[in-house]
Amino acid sequence: KGTSLIVLDVGNEWLKIQYTTWRNATSSDVSYYLNPKNFVNDEKLRFQFLDLSKSSSVSASVLNTFLSGKGTLNNMGQAFIDAGKKYNVNEIYLLSHALLETGQGTSPLAKGYSYNGVTVYNMYGIGAYDGTALTSGAKYAYEHGWTTPYIAIVEGAKFIAEQYIHSSNNQNTLYKMRWNPEYMARYGGASHQYATDIGWAVKQIDSIYNIYRQLDSYTLYFDIPTYK
Repeated sequence: KGTSLIVLDVGNEWLKIQYTTWRNATSSDVSYYLNPKNFVNDEKLRFQFLDLSKSSSVSASVLNTFLSGKGTLNNMGQAFIDAGKKYNVNEIYLLSHALLETGQGTSPLAKGYSYNGVTVYNMYGIGAYDGTALTSGAKYAYEHGWTTPYIAIVEGAKFIAEQYIHSSNNQNTLYKMRWNPEYMARYGGASHQYATDIGWAVKQIDSIYNIYRQLDSYTLYFDIPTYK
C-alpha cells in the first residue's frame, strides 16, 4: 500500500507492473519449492537432487567453455577440478555455485575487494550475510586467506565439503543444502540452511544440466527425500 509502481499493461481485472525487488516468501511459495514432487520428474529440475559428493570426471576444457567471458572465473576450469578432487565435491556443481553467487564472475567479491588493505576473493558467497553481504563476505575471505581467485575457489570448496556435503547433516545435494530436511524431521524446525532464497537450489541447475549434456558418458546419482 502506498508504493509507487510502473504499470506495464492493463487488463479487465488486473494490472501488470514492473517488479524487480525482493519480497518475503509466502507459505505457498515455500511449499512449492520444498516439495520434491514438483521437480523430480523434470529432466532438468531434478538435478537439484544430484549427489554432490560424486565426481563428474569433466575436463578443464569443457568447464572453460562455460566460463568464457565470466569475469575472474574465465579460464578457471582447472581450479574447480582441483577443488573437487581435494575435497570430494562435484566440480560441475562448484562451478555453477560460483557463477550464481558472483553474478557470472562479475561481483565485487569475484573481482577482488580490499579488506584491511588486502585484496580478497569469495566465490561461493560464504559468510556473506543478508544486508552486509559485501563486507561480511570479504571479512570471511580475509580471515581465511583467500587472496587469489584460485585459492578462493579451492579453499571455499573445503567449507562446503566440511560444513554441508560431508558433514553429519548429510546435506549432499543442492536441495538438502537449501532445506536441510533431516534436521527438520529430527528437531521440528529449520536450521543450517545455505541460503535464504527459496529458489536457490533451482537457480543453479541450468549450468549443471548444460555441462552434463556436453559429456560423452556419465553416471548420475540422485538423493530424493520423501515426506510423510
